[in-house]
Amino acid sequence: MTTIDDKIIEALSPNEILGLTIVGEARGEAIEGQVAVGCVIRNRISRHPEKYKSYTDVCFESKQFSCWNENNPNRKFLLELADKLVNEGLVTDIGIKQCMFVAKGISEWMIMDNTKGALHYMTTKLYYGNKPDWAINAYNTTIFNHQIFFNINE
Repeated sequence: MTTIDDKIIEALSPNEILGLTIVGEARGEAIEGQVAVGCVIRNRISRHPEKYKSYTDVCFESKQFSCWNENNPNRKFLLELADKLVNEGLVTDIGIKQCMFVAKGISEWMIMDNTKGALHYMTTKLYYGNKPDWAINAYNTTIFNHQIFFNINE
């Protein structure tokens, strides 16, 4: 069964989904952090083209970007924003516009990777506090404000 949420998501371009993911994951960060989140998403496509065909594939992969998780309060905000994009075609909030601008720059390869090729990130609070087991062997770390970007030995 298709829900209203599914219909809204299906009406978005992959670039809009990338932008909304940056909004959900990093709208409170400085632009360097927003770029870094976008770069992680682009890096996953570049490094694993057999798995990811578009930004949509990466952003909606289960439990990868918490802003899209069913129980995350950001999801409702993003779906309302997506509805506005689909039905009105524009957003006026300067912070949201910046995230969408960053997404365009990422998707069109007009912005260089500032993460050293990172495929993962999390808050510095989590990283230096109760780091999940999957991130124990992190390397090539880069920090922007409240987020740390890294790779892991796979």
